[in-house]
Amino acid sequence: MTALLIILGIIAFFIVLLSVKFVVTVHYEDEVELSLGWLFLKFNILPSHEKKKKPKKDKKPKEEKTKDQSEIIKEPKKKKQDNMFVRFYRNRGVEGVVQLLKDAAKAVGGMFKRIGRAFLFEELYISMTVGKGDSAQTAIKYGETCSAAFPAMGLIVSTMRVKKYSLEINPDFIYGKSNAKLHTKISVRPIKLINAVVVVAFELLFKVVIKLLKHSKAPKPEVEKQVINNTNS
Repeated sequence: MTALLIILGIIAFFIVLLSVKFVVTVHYEDEVELSLGWLFLKFNILPSHEKKKKPKKDKKPKEEKTKDQSEIIKEPKKKKQDNMFVRFYRNRGVEGVVQLLKDAAKAVGGMFKRIGRAFLFEELYISMTVGKGDSAQTAIKYGETCSAAFPAMGLIVSTMRVKKYSLEINPDFIYGKSNAKLHTKISVRPIKLINAVVVVAFELLFKVVIKLLKHSKAPKPEVEKQVINNTNS
């Protein structure tokens, strides 16, 4: 009983740890700043201020002694055997292969969809200034930028989980300079990613792997002889 309680306690402890969200913060203005936070811990990944190590000089490779032709022994070539995919194609045909690919694509697509929904954009702020030197060119560039940026932001908001967001685009008719600022904070709970991988693993196992193994068995020698005799006759 005590051992069971200890095991349950360890499982509950890991579930709680995996349920705590990781927070990735990205800020771009003059340079990219990237940090990772978990609980009370924070790690600044970019920019890295470590000193660059000097590259070591490559040593001259030692000359290898060439073997005499008499010492070289050619290995006999092995006969190529059909792999399981070829056997599956022979047993199930084109329709079977197409259905297998559809099942695999459906499972993988579902995994990416679940992974995408596991991420939460807690903050997504984008600010852009568009300039092209000449006022007329600036106006054209400003229109092109707006027509591309706002639909892209709408797609992100509609397909992903976004809590706070803002997109600001302004033309610079005076100085004609362009710049951009980005600030985003993304959080994810590891347990949701694990659930997505586990679900797709079971789908691939039952819908793809088992079917592939079942229908990729090599025919027995007797059956193969009968097929050859029938084709010859």
